[in-house]
Amino acid sequence: MVLDGFIIITILLSVSFSTKLVAQNKSAASAKTNAEVPAKEAAVEEPVVTHHSISINGKTLNYTATAGFIPLQDDSGKMEAKIFFVAYKKEGKSEAANGPLTFAFNGGPGASSIWLHLGALGPKRVILAEAGTELPKSDKLIDNEYTWLDFTDLVFVDPVGTGYSRAFRGVNPDKFYNVDGDIQSNARFIRLYITKYRNWMSPKFIAGESYGTTRAAGLAKYLQIEMGINLKGLVMLSSALNFQAFVYGHGNDLAYWLALPSLSAAAYYHKKLSSGPQADFQKTINEVRKWASNSYVAALGRGDQLADSERTAITKKLAMYTGLSESYIRNSNLRISTYRFIKELLRNDGQSLGLLDSRVKSYSISPTAEYERFDPAMFLVTGPFVAPFNEYIRNDLKFFTDKPYEFLSMSVNEGWKWDIGGQGYLSMGGRLAEAMTQNNHLKVFTGSGYYDLTTPFLSQMYSYDHLGINPQLQKNLIHHVYFSGHQIYNDPASLKQLTKDVAGFYQSALEN
Repeated sequence: MVLDGFIIITILLSVSFSTKLVAQNKSAASAKTNAEVPAKEAAVEEPVVTHHSISINGKTLNYTATAGFIPLQDDSGKMEAKIFFVAYKKEGKSEAANGPLTFAFNGGPGASSIWLHLGALGPKRVILAEAGTELPKSDKLIDNEYTWLDFTDLVFVDPVGTGYSRAFRGVNPDKFYNVDGDIQSNARFIRLYITKYRNWMSPKFIAGESYGTTRAAGLAKYLQIEMGINLKGLVMLSSALNFQAFVYGHGNDLAYWLALPSLSAAAYYHKKLSSGPQADFQKTINEVRKWASNSYVAALGRGDQLADSERTAITKKLAMYTGLSESYIRNSNLRISTYRFIKELLRNDGQSLGLLDSRVKSYSISPTAEYERFDPAMFLVTGPFVAPFNEYIRNDLKFFTDKPYEFLSMSVNEGWKWDIGGQGYLSMGGRLAEAMTQNNHLKVFTGSGYYDLTTPFLSQMYSYDHLGINPQLQKNLIHHVYFSGHQIYNDPASLKQLTKDVAGFYQSALEN
């Protein structure tokens, strides 16, 4: 797939898929380390267990943390890979207690679970400055008063090639670096985990972010069909379900009109709209959604047959809703990708916006270029997460290794096989629809951010509105939009609300 002239590198976590961002200068030795571990390590060490406590809403919650590996073997018993995980379990329960259990995945492909772990769900979290739009002055972790551990046990999973998870020497890691291989290996991990830790009877949930939602949709179907493991719910944050809804390319007008309300939200935040649209955020966003879904999509659908008078009217509306000049819009053939928008909106100021979070801005690294190959929003969540994690895993969780923690593996991402035969767009909507139809108790929570330009909120809603499920199953879908970016939890107010909304979702799913 080609994006306005350069190759798409998917969504990296949460990570904008138009640029290599971080880790692009890693050595060949590091890439090899990421791919395999020596055969002599086939005897995988036992996980490390530590004990901790946290105060939540004035109550002390005692919990155990388990950090380590679960090995994967083929049918002959040969070691194939070892998957690293960190699990948290409330104390005061028997080993076989059947409380809710959530497996959490970030995306990529190639991203570890570090962001959900230290950003939202885990008992410790990173603090970002200015509602997540500036670098923090300190990289210290604090107790997370919004941890999901209050209502579910947690398992943070690093797929093969990420974190400390590796394929064994002699095993081609490419078998894990594709859509179905990834789903199958993580399903095997889940089965082994619930067997080892006696959680077969626990109500099970999967939480995914970005490509983690692609994985979660596939896992929901695979687990129940191939392994007899039915989930109670999916939490899908910043969903990447139907890639046609947010991947730009010649002949795909869908992504353009679905992104428009997010462009308007960004322009509103940076005060670039005219006085009318700038007066009321929600009124403007609702108006843009309605116009994009009707007049704009109809105009795009007429293509080169669009009359000059109609083209002029559409151009004026787009300028009003995006803060861009009419000449720029006209020269763009009425189609503004998020990648061009982040460069153009503040071009006169020598600044560009973040893709993960359009509230973030920075001086342009390449001021005269058409695209900005640097996402300042991604930069804000690299060092402030990676350094504290490496300290935390050793000092608090007592897991010691000198191997690098692959927080974001470009070798995995660039080697990913999309299994679409070089044609079309990846979509997991069909698999999710099958899973929900087969298991009509499966609940799905979706959350998105107004300022996310990686997977715009309307593109996510469109994907869920086009699952094609029976109307009676629509009640099992719930959607929330937050005043945040791709990583909803980076904004403190959104983190608080997200936790409240998800806790209510769990209660509803467990009552079903």
